Amino acid sequence: MKEVMEKYSTTFFDCMKAWPDEIKEDIYKLYAYLRVCDEVVEGDPDIYDTPTKIHITEQFHDVCNKYEIKQEWVDNFHHSMMTDLQKKDHTVVSMLEYCKGSAEAVGLMMSRILGCPPEADHHARALGRAYQIINFMRDYEEDVDKGYHYITDNFNAYLEIFYQDIDNGMDGLGYIPTELQQPIIQATQGYMEIAKGLE
Repeated sequence: MKEVMEKYSTTFFDCMKAWPDEIKEDIYKLYAYLRVCDEVVEGDPDIYDTPTKIHITEQFHDVCNKYEIKQEWVDNFHHSMMTDLQKKDHTVVSMLEYCKGSAEAVGLMMSRILGCPPEADHHARALGRAYQIINFMRDYEEDVDKGYHYITDNFNAYLEIFYQDIDNGMDGLGYIPTELQQPIIQATQGYMEIAKGLE
């Protein structure tokens, strides 16, 4: 599971070293499942064999049960992945709707793994959405080559949303136990540097 995240999410993976092994392992399991869904939708038949996919799915459900992750969040994620089959040209509105499943739901899942209470949900949604939007900008050319048009090539409006969401998300940092905050701070700083380079 670790290898999946290391390959596909280098920015966040590099920030995770400070977390306890148990939390890291559960995040690896979560991310592996999310990546399998993403790659299946994109039509990569060779990402994993069937037994491996089954194992990854079982481990994801174990994580969901352990942290009482809501089925609604999982359903929202699946819905967003299914919309990728259309490969549509997104407006800002439809992109934000897509982010409810692709990013906000993931932020909520992460918040539970990190021990956050429901009061942190608004901030978790915002931070997850911010990370997704900066990835859309960073990966714009690659996504367009695959037929995905999540955003336009004028990044100004998306940068504004990103900065607002970063502020909203980091306002909730105090909900994360102090000893677990540093990787989130580090990841946010990394994404902020990417944003500055896109201005």
